Amino acid sequence: MIPCLNKDALKLLVGTADERYNYSPDYFQKTHFPQVMHRYHGNQLLEEITENELFKNLLEVDAEGNRVFFLFGSTGSGKSELLCWIKDKWQLHEVNRPVVRISRTELNPQVLIKKCYAAIGIPLGISIDETRWDLLLKKPITLINQIVWSTLSEILPTDEEIVPTALLIRPVIEKNVTEFILQVQNGRIKKPLEVLHQNQFDDLISNTTLQIPIDYSLLRKKLSQKLDQFLFEGKDIASLFKELTEQIKRMNIRPLLLIDDLVQSVNIYATDLLDQIITLEEGKWDVVIGLTPGVVRDTDKGFDLTQRIQNLDTITDRVKKLWLSDESGKDFYNLDRSQVSSYMSNYLVQLKASQGFACGNQCPHYWECKGYSISEEEEVDDEKIVQEVNLLPFNRHLIRRTFDAIPVGKGKLRYMILNSKEIIRFFQNGKREKISRVLPLVKREKFSDHPELFIKTYAEWYVPEEKDECLIPQKILRYFGYLDEEVKVSLNTLETKSEINSVLMTKGDPQQPNVVKSSVRDWVEGKKVNPELLDSVRLGVSSLIHEVVKGVNMSLPSTPRMTSTIQRRSVVNRTRYPITLDSKGTGIRSIVVKRGFAALQISNFQSLKYSEKARVFQQIANEYETARWIYNSEDIKRSWHCELEKGLGMSIDSFVYLLKNWAETCLEIGNARWSSEVQKQFHLTQDVLNLIEESYKDWHLLRDNLIRFPKSNGKRELAFEFDLWLESYQPVKELEQYQIGEESLYVFLLRLKNNYLTYLGLLDKYLKQKIQTAKGMLPFLLGSRNKKYLLHAERIRGFDVTTTYTLQDYLNYSEFEESLEQEGIMNRFSVNASLYRDVMDLSKQFESVCLEVEKQMGEFNKILSEDWSNDRPDWSKLSIEKEELIKTIDDLSMLIHCLSISRNAWTQVLRSNHVIDDVKLVKAIWARLVQTAKQLVRRKGANLDIQNNIVEWQSIDFYELKTRLEVMDIREFEQQNVIKHLKNDLGCEGVKSLDDLIMKIELNDDLRPSVKRHLKLLLEQGSTTLPPMQWKRLLDELKMRFPALFEVVEIRLVASGCK
Repeated sequence: MIPCLNKDALKLLVGTADERYNYSPDYFQKTHFPQVMHRYHGNQLLEEITENELFKNLLEVDAEGNRVFFLFGSTGSGKSELLCWIKDKWQLHEVNRPVVRISRTELNPQVLIKKCYAAIGIPLGISIDETRWDLLLKKPITLINQIVWSTLSEILPTDEEIVPTALLIRPVIEKNVTEFILQVQNGRIKKPLEVLHQNQFDDLISNTTLQIPIDYSLLRKKLSQKLDQFLFEGKDIASLFKELTEQIKRMNIRPLLLIDDLVQSVNIYATDLLDQIITLEEGKWDVVIGLTPGVVRDTDKGFDLTQRIQNLDTITDRVKKLWLSDESGKDFYNLDRSQVSSYMSNYLVQLKASQGFACGNQCPHYWECKGYSISEEEEVDDEKIVQEVNLLPFNRHLIRRTFDAIPVGKGKLRYMILNSKEIIRFFQNGKREKISRVLPLVKREKFSDHPELFIKTYAEWYVPEEKDECLIPQKILRYFGYLDEEVKVSLNTLETKSEINSVLMTKGDPQQPNVVKSSVRDWVEGKKVNPELLDSVRLGVSSLIHEVVKGVNMSLPSTPRMTSTIQRRSVVNRTRYPITLDSKGTGIRSIVVKRGFAALQISNFQSLKYSEKARVFQQIANEYETARWIYNSEDIKRSWHCELEKGLGMSIDSFVYLLKNWAETCLEIGNARWSSEVQKQFHLTQDVLNLIEESYKDWHLLRDNLIRFPKSNGKRELAFEFDLWLESYQPVKELEQYQIGEESLYVFLLRLKNNYLTYLGLLDKYLKQKIQTAKGMLPFLLGSRNKKYLLHAERIRGFDVTTTYTLQDYLNYSEFEESLEQEGIMNRFSVNASLYRDVMDLSKQFESVCLEVEKQMGEFNKILSEDWSNDRPDWSKLSIEKEELIKTIDDLSMLIHCLSISRNAWTQVLRSNHVIDDVKLVKAIWARLVQTAKQLVRRKGANLDIQNNIVEWQSIDFYELKTRLEVMDIREFEQQNVIKHLKNDLGCEGVKSLDDLIMKIELNDDLRPSVKRHLKLLLEQGSTTLPPMQWKRLLDELKMRFPALFEVVEIRLVASGCK
């Protein structure tokens, strides 16, 4: 196709600096792209340093000690390019200082030492056998085996310790060395050699019962020395390098040491050499070291060294860290999108010049190449034509798209060349069917629906970013086997979210679109793709139709509500809409996404910002596919509405309206005072109430202050209607496909029903208890003459006779209780109930007092009749009854207290049969007290003067009266005894009274008058006094005539007035 880019030319299209330099230093110089480095302090960018500034820095010789430049950059960032350029320019300027460059391909440490000594012109004091390196590569296990045994023989004293230790340690060391040898053989060293890691040694010690008396540091040092002695004839690289440094100082020269990659170039001794170089005062080197971030952190020693490197800026300004890319390799500081066209243009010019061609009229193939670059219909000025021809087989748009396609983390310079090489090779072959091999190498932010893959891809590659049409020249079509004339291809721009870091973009540099997933584009272009990789299309279509139709929302359309509480929850292929990626479709209830521009553009639509979504939608709004998606979504939404209404047995708006009214009624009952004790078991939590409220707004809130009310019965009738529906409703499984909030509608209704029925059971039980309590008000209500009170009493009786309560009964009772509160009846009843309790307590106290009074008086007078206890108190006279009871109890208590004093005395007085004034008085007062007590017991003694009677009773000296009565009783006893014996002596036992006996004595003629007189006195007075002169005669006569009497009488002799 292009004669100047033949196979020989392609060999020069290489990705490394050494390959270009080896072909020709001049070719390298002309294709070299200037490098730019960043220098940081912490995260703060201090300065940008160009390669020329770095070179001038290296030319200075007035510094003392080592000067070290760490050149950080991820793989492909241009470290070797820069060091190769420095060495080349150093030689061009004929700087009178030695320069040594150790490339990444020179992996032999022996060569490193020899090269340094040779460049400086100092003879090496030892003979290095380079075959030993090859021997190490070919026989690593044999050599390691010898090194391990000899090392252990120097450390341990006996074979009993050497043999088990060697068998334990040797496999680990062999593994480490062989892994490193494989890296060397493959030409890529990712990790430096470490004969034995600290953690490996610790694991060996912890996993064995053997006693290994070896220190890790000593063992590692000995092993390293043995390896050094093998390679360097008994010396080590560190000492050789130190010797070289000392000779340099004596010679007063300042060499330049360039190390492409610390790990790959000086592999085994990377950390040791680096440790020596950054000891600044011990040398006179200028050192530029390429270092890939993170590669020396795999060992403890490497990690410590890295920590030192990170802090070198705080040591001296002779150590500088320069960055060609960030640590992750995402951002590169040399080549950006605005420079790539000029870079590739220069590269292609030099590449063509290497084959003896120069684009222009002087080239014999110019007109042929012109036919490839522009069509016959295009009018382009000559200068632009030369530029386009010079870029063949590219144009500047294809070059930028190739740059955009370089993966994150890959070096821009290297992969721009390597990818361009593959594209040129494709054009040179001229086989259009192989275009699929180079498709990933070019970023295509344009899309064409052309059926021919090559024509479609060519247009997407070459079309300018600002145009939507591409004219493919006839010459290109004929070259790839088409017979068509020029073809005009229409394209669409793929709008996606930008992820380019704006800080790194130069001013005026167009922002790059994000990479569209290749799997989606492959599917759109007819390739077979794993369906799981097309989820971004399904999710994008789902997001679009949801924002337009909101098909899963079960709410009233055309309202400001952005979402709904009740939604379709079924998920198919990670979306809530039935989306299929099949050109034939799978049925009327699915949204079919066909291959095309709309499907590609909608990919990841759900993850875009609002402004980006608007641009994408504007781009595909006129597409037939977009309209079909929306139409199918509306049809599916209607079918979902019908399915939900069928599962509910009513329309959705009726359901949410009934549900809200029912919830408000339940809430009214739940907030009533009578149901407060079961409020914790209330079935409608705040979350459920919020869901019900939001569901209602979804269907009846037309605007923020405008609500739609359906024509229906009153709210309570609706609540009772929903109550009957809920109690008899059995949720159907179809409701599992819908959700209210975060819960399925099936589970929501099932739990709502179960909780409601449980709550009704508690309400039923508790209402019966409340009605029993309310029945206690009946006497109060019925005792009132107020008609309202009587009506309330009738309502209580009505509740009492009801056997099965309904929601209406609970609500009616709530209203009944509220009316009692509002009319103040409850307060009045509370006051009267307190009075009633006081009266009942006083009544019990009254009964106790009455029983005590009965106990005190019962022996002499029963004061309690069979019906002495009164009936229940009269609610209308509670205050009066309370006062009367208090007064009566006080009076009876005084009476009890009065009677408890001198009880034995007054009881004896009352029992006395003596008729004297004092006894008569006591019995009269007692009669009044008994009468008063009877009146008080019958609670009719409010006007009785009980206190006067008590005072009069308490004024009597019952003990003195009792004594007198006892004396009288003795006298009467003695009199009766005398009468008894006198009757015996007179032989008149039949005489009944004292008077008859006296008469009998008077009529007895046998007795002298004086005897008769003394007998009468003895009978009447109980004693008689015999005269002094006749007492002896009388006494003897009495003894003879009345012997029985004489035995019982007491005879006293009285002399001089004394007994």
